[in-house]
Amino acid sequence: MKKRAKLNYENTKKKCLWKITERYIRMDEFIGKEFVKKKGGLVWSLLESASDADGNVRQAIAASLITLGHQHPDLILKAIFNFIQANKPNPSVEVILYNTVENIIKESSSSLSLDVAKLWCQSALEKMMKAEASTDIQEAMSGVLVALSSTHCDSVRFYIVMENVMAHIQNGGVPCNSIIKTLGILATANVSGVVPYMKGILSLFQPLMASIRSDETKIGLCIMLSKFCESISEALASKESDPKISASEVTDECTGIFEIIISQWLKSSNAQVRNELVIALGQLSHLIPQDKLDEQISPIVVQVLGFYRKTSSPYHITMGLGLFIERVLEVSSAEALKPHIDNILNALFSQVCTVPNYIEPYTVKNHYEVLRCYNTLTRHFQDYVLMHLISRLENASYMQRVGALTVTKHLLNSKVLTDTSVVNIVTTLSPIMNDPNSKVVKSLTQVIVALCHQSHLNASNGRPFIVYILRHCSGAHTPQTRRPSLGDSEEESVGEMSRRVMNLLATTVEPAYPILWPHLLEFVMAPDMEGALSTTLGCLAHLAHTPQAKEAPDFYAENPTLPKGPVLLTRLLVLISSLSKGSMGISALTLLQGIATTISPQLQSLWDQNIPQLTQSYREWSNKNGSDASVVQVWQDSLREFLSSTFSAVNKDEFITHVGIAQVEQLNQLEGHPELRSFLVSLIGVTLKASSNKTYVATSLDTIFNSTPHKYVKEREAVAGAVGMCAASHLDTSLTHIDQWLKAADGMKKSLSFFSLRKDNRLDDAVWIRASIVVCLGQIALLAPASEVAARIDGPIMLHLLNILNSNKSEVVNEATLISTSNIARALHKLPGFKLRQRPILLTHIINTITADGVTLHTLALAMQALRDLVALEPELTVEERSIVLQAVLNATIPLEPADEKPEGLVSKSLAQLTSLIRTIIQRDTNPATLDDVTTLLQSWTVSLHDLERLHSMDMLHTALRTYYEHLSFGPEAPTSFNQTCQLLGFVIPRVTDPCQEVRVHAVNCVSMVLKIAGCYQGQPRNYTDGDLDMLKVVGENIGANDPELLFSSVKSIGKVLSNKLSFIQLRSFITNVVGGLQDLQQQSSAGVTIILNELFFLRGHQLHQHIKEILDSVFNRLEKVNHAQTRKGAVEALTSLASHNLTGVVDIMLDYPLPYESCVCGVWQKIGTDPEMFSSVLTQLIQVLERTQMFTEQPTNTQDTVKIATHIPLTALSAIREMVRDLVKPEETGQECDEEKISRARYIMEKNFPTLCSLLILSYGSYVTVMAPLHQSTSGSKKNSYIPNRGATTLVPTKIVLECLLGVVNVMGYAMFTAAIQAKLCDDNEETKEGFVMTVSCITTLLVLEGTKYVCGVVDYLDANHAYEMQRCAATATFAQLVAEKCGGNYELLEALTRSLMSRLQDKSPLVRTLAVRGLANFAHLHTQKCYFPQWFGVGDKINEVISALVGATDQREVGATVEDQVLLEAMKGIAILLPHLEREIVLEHTPTLLLRIRLFSEKDGELDGSKDLGEMREASLGVLKGLASTVGETDEFQEPLKLHLVSCLVHLTDPHPPTVVMCKSALQSLGPIIGSDGMNSMFQNHLIPSGNLNYHQFITDLTKHMVADLSEDLALFLQAASSYFKSSDACLRKAAILLAGNLIYHTQDGKDVSVASVGRSLQYLLRDQDSNVRTAAAIASALLYKHEDLL
Repeated sequence: MKKRAKLNYENTKKKCLWKITERYIRMDEFIGKEFVKKKGGLVWSLLESASDADGNVRQAIAASLITLGHQHPDLILKAIFNFIQANKPNPSVEVILYNTVENIIKESSSSLSLDVAKLWCQSALEKMMKAEASTDIQEAMSGVLVALSSTHCDSVRFYIVMENVMAHIQNGGVPCNSIIKTLGILATANVSGVVPYMKGILSLFQPLMASIRSDETKIGLCIMLSKFCESISEALASKESDPKISASEVTDECTGIFEIIISQWLKSSNAQVRNELVIALGQLSHLIPQDKLDEQISPIVVQVLGFYRKTSSPYHITMGLGLFIERVLEVSSAEALKPHIDNILNALFSQVCTVPNYIEPYTVKNHYEVLRCYNTLTRHFQDYVLMHLISRLENASYMQRVGALTVTKHLLNSKVLTDTSVVNIVTTLSPIMNDPNSKVVKSLTQVIVALCHQSHLNASNGRPFIVYILRHCSGAHTPQTRRPSLGDSEEESVGEMSRRVMNLLATTVEPAYPILWPHLLEFVMAPDMEGALSTTLGCLAHLAHTPQAKEAPDFYAENPTLPKGPVLLTRLLVLISSLSKGSMGISALTLLQGIATTISPQLQSLWDQNIPQLTQSYREWSNKNGSDASVVQVWQDSLREFLSSTFSAVNKDEFITHVGIAQVEQLNQLEGHPELRSFLVSLIGVTLKASSNKTYVATSLDTIFNSTPHKYVKEREAVAGAVGMCAASHLDTSLTHIDQWLKAADGMKKSLSFFSLRKDNRLDDAVWIRASIVVCLGQIALLAPASEVAARIDGPIMLHLLNILNSNKSEVVNEATLISTSNIARALHKLPGFKLRQRPILLTHIINTITADGVTLHTLALAMQALRDLVALEPELTVEERSIVLQAVLNATIPLEPADEKPEGLVSKSLAQLTSLIRTIIQRDTNPATLDDVTTLLQSWTVSLHDLERLHSMDMLHTALRTYYEHLSFGPEAPTSFNQTCQLLGFVIPRVTDPCQEVRVHAVNCVSMVLKIAGCYQGQPRNYTDGDLDMLKVVGENIGANDPELLFSSVKSIGKVLSNKLSFIQLRSFITNVVGGLQDLQQQSSAGVTIILNELFFLRGHQLHQHIKEILDSVFNRLEKVNHAQTRKGAVEALTSLASHNLTGVVDIMLDYPLPYESCVCGVWQKIGTDPEMFSSVLTQLIQVLERTQMFTEQPTNTQDTVKIATHIPLTALSAIREMVRDLVKPEETGQECDEEKISRARYIMEKNFPTLCSLLILSYGSYVTVMAPLHQSTSGSKKNSYIPNRGATTLVPTKIVLECLLGVVNVMGYAMFTAAIQAKLCDDNEETKEGFVMTVSCITTLLVLEGTKYVCGVVDYLDANHAYEMQRCAATATFAQLVAEKCGGNYELLEALTRSLMSRLQDKSPLVRTLAVRGLANFAHLHTQKCYFPQWFGVGDKINEVISALVGATDQREVGATVEDQVLLEAMKGIAILLPHLEREIVLEHTPTLLLRIRLFSEKDGELDGSKDLGEMREASLGVLKGLASTVGETDEFQEPLKLHLVSCLVHLTDPHPPTVVMCKSALQSLGPIIGSDGMNSMFQNHLIPSGNLNYHQFITDLTKHMVADLSEDLALFLQAASSYFKSSDACLRKAAILLAGNLIYHTQDGKDVSVASVGRSLQYLLRDQDSNVRTAAAIASALLYKHEDLL
């Protein structure tokens, strides 16, 4: 066999080789050339760097090798081969190189020589054959082989691979696993190429299989066999298959392999081997003849089924078994599998019982494969499968039942079962319905749905299944079989699934309709199905309106056991009574309408009219206020009315009696539902009222009373309501039963109390029964006819009530008594003139109840309601009774919180009755003492935190005042003044601006009432026309609005009224009282007090000059505790109004306050600033303080150094100025035109003093740099040297105080940009430095020129003076330097003075001053305009040479070090760079050689000044000078000679680490572009070098070097030499840029004869070992660019 396989392979190879021999003649000539690679080349260096630690470097090296390999595939592949053979790299590097080889081979298939292909093929196979080769290496080698053979199947390389692979197979040994896997991959990747070889491969492997012992090899070989067989099957099944391909060609080989697997390999103990073997057997079974297959059925089935017990992942076994069974049943008879059918079914059933885990896909796949096997077996062995399933269903194990039900459902849905089989299954399911397991329930429910869908159930055999589903809809117990794991998904509960199934059957499964209607009505009354009522009613509501139900409305003839009409009516009405039932109520109403004719033929028309209305009301109320007691009460009243109308429509006492009997019978069914039971009791009351059957009435009364659980309030109220409704038609009968019930309860209580030695629960029952009887008495009095009840109230009703009250000790009976008392009193309202003799006793009882400790809100509400009803009766209460009642209810009702109020509104009702009682008290006794008592009690509640309490208290206060005013009368000795005026106004005024609108209205009404009462005491008649009071009336109408302006004007009007009405004595007393309102708990109220004070101070402040100190202290002391901004602002405005009458006194007091100022003091300063007269005088004084006072003092420290401490007076003056000008920017919106006029005048004063003030602030700013705030401040005492600690010193920063003052000044001037700049500076929390100070002064100067040009001359005159302090000189010099840059705002007359001043400061001893002077001279460049060029007539032009020489001389620094002089040098270079574009060519040429040397020195210097930033700035300045020279003398010979060197320098510095240097470099290149001699380069410079953009340097330099090589070819050697000089730079960014530049220059060079490429190659080899990874990456990239120079590789 082996010889035959080898012969077949040789013939195939010869046929294919002859076809393409001629195509490779040229390559064979090339193959003859032996290639030997030097180890010192560039490729070898790349290979040595392939093990770099940085991943990016390794990736770049691999990419470069691939690039080189695409150009020189044989060379690179040979080099890689030699490197691996010589160096033995570590496995990870080796894998990278093999992957590189794979890529090269794939992309260079057409140019790859056969010699190299053979070399790598043999090497790959040898590497794969090594035992020590890792998996990664084997996979990489396999990839190389696949790459060699992945082209067209007629390729020589494909046959080379196959030849070498076959050679390893033919050597007689067992091939390694990697080769086997490679064959499998080849079969998948190149099906058409491998299929012709399959016969040979299989014939070679067949004799070797017996000797294979490795499990891994077996696994690989099985996978390969599966893929081979699958490929053949796919090729045969394909419509476009090759006709030459036939399964018969490999039948012999497959049969042999099949036998070897069965006889030898199936005995393997490795589970994975067995799994792959079974799949291979399943695939092979489709390629072997039938006779061979029949011989092996038994051993295969036995062994494969045995594998289930030895594996944890049975998917492969099930899949292979399924393939095998399909093949056997396809080509053989079913008898062949019959002996094994039981074993197969048992094995499959054990798998189907395993729940699939959807997180593990193989378990799901195995489950579906098992079901597929069952489907296949059922088509041939249905009886066996059915017996198998039935036996499992009868088993007690829930897992077996679930598995059997799962298979049954699958077979039912597949429609493979016969009707007889289905009947047997239905019979078997009955015992299973008792299994409570949740998984069994769900599975059985799914089977029931399948049975219904297939019409296998009817009315006779379907009822048990419907009962089963309904039982689980009601929440039947379904225990969990195991603890759920984290991998389990959230499953649907049994109840949810059962409800969903019932709705599905009732609405969509038409075969289920006869099973459900009308049989579901039985379950409406079933107690054990109560949990399923919602589902049952929903189904019935749908079924009752189906055509089947309409065709047979009278279904009782066929179903006599169903509940009758009265029973259903009662049950459904009870269910509908709850609005919280949701859809169940709608379903019940719909069902009622559907069975109306069944209940009574007279009801159809009535219910068709009423039930839709009830349904609509139910939907609206259940969605909105389903839990609101009042809504529920209205809804239940409508249902009771519906029942009453039903009785009227039927008009048969027999029907009423049947309904009543049904109602009474259903009472016990509602034991656990008190709300539904209470409603049912009320329905019984409706029935009793409509019934004329005395016997039924008497029996029903006793039944409902005796069956009522009197412990519950709702039950007591329900039975009382029923008794009351019964009394409407049967009064005497009801009272007779009351007497009987009371005697029975008294007898029970006496017997128990006499014989019992300990407490018995029946004592509580007796108490609750007595409470029910008391409530019944009230309902009888309320609902019985008025003509009949009067005589019974003084008789049995009150007699029973008082007897119970006197002997009562229970709170329950007490509450019942209050309810009954209220009902009796309301009943007596219908009987005018009737006097209740027992009222005093009842009043005493109610007052005791209210004042009792621990009284509940419910009891209090009941007591207030009863008290209201009793007070309304005749006769009127006495004075003593009214006083006691008022005291009790005030203490009990006012403290109630709104949160305590329940939906019944108990608190609101109690407060309403309290208001009524107060009105009555004052009406009966109108005198100041009574009013004072009431208002004193109410005052504490007017300042409550709760809006509702303030509202109620103010409402009652207004009621009291109005009642007092309306009933006020004066006798001969009556007083002439109302002494409570100031006190009442003092605590009412804060409520005028209360946040609550209603409180404000009540407060204004109270103020009006107080003033009216005071006027009455002064003799004014009530009809007196008073303009102030009329104004208050208008205010009261407007103050409730939400308009702030209207509220403000209203409060001012109140202040004017008070100013007019109050005398001087009353004014002082009122201010004393009302100032306390500044601390009102409501911020809006405290702000309203300030408006009143402001109005009073404005109108009558001149009368208070002796009390200024007292008022200021009082207001400021209270404002310290007030956080509300509006209140503080209003108080400041009020004090400013007071200050307008005495400015000196107020200012003297405020100047003594410490820094930082309190916000209220700042507010007063700000208000002073808005007044022109006050502002002018105070500003003049503060300017004099700044000019004449020393700014700081130097004090020694412990370290013998001195520290600068700011003096206190200038800081105080600056702070005052800052605050005064703060509000001059935008006038306050006060509504008065004079405010804007005053601010305009104050602005004029500010503008007049602006030059002086601005100059002073600049000098002060310089003086305060590095100066600390004062630690002490002087006091206002008499001692001269008295100091106290300044608590705010740690928060004060003198420089920021100056800037804040300057900010306020420029803000007043309207300089927007100036303001924004200072604001940004103030946001900087860093400590002020000299550098930051210079930048700030320069910015201030620039903005001054832009926005305040007309003040520049004044500022220069003020600053052009000698200043003793260094920072003051720096401030002046920085200002002058910036003025030159800004061209003095167009005022060129100042240039001469500025030039003279700057030249003189070049000799200053301070380096900072000199630096600023150099900067100022350099700023002459900004003087160039279109009209003049350093105009001679300004006296500047003759000094320009002197200025330039000075600047160039300043750059002569032999040693650049970390000294302060470096800043002078840097500033000089920057100045020259700015000046060069604006100078004449002759002047520039004079200094060009010197400047070019400076540029070369500073731009290429490899070191640091003070750091990388200083070096970067120097490079930036040097490149700026180069740019200036290019624009001025760029075309001259002096500049063109060194241009090429500077060009390379600029290109390299495009990657400078200093970003500004990069920007300047781009600008310099754009300037060099027009003079470089290359249009292409110039175009790229102009288009791609965007200053603010990000440059892709690699791509840019790649494109640029094309133009450099094409247009500047004669300078390429110079370019390479200049670029190579940066290879040793200390900056990695520059080394990287130079590498890319040199590499691309060489890449674009046509021939490198005139270019020293060798030196660059050696440098790249060195740079591949650079310490920076980016440099190594660039070297790797550049190495690939040298592929043209094969000698370097």
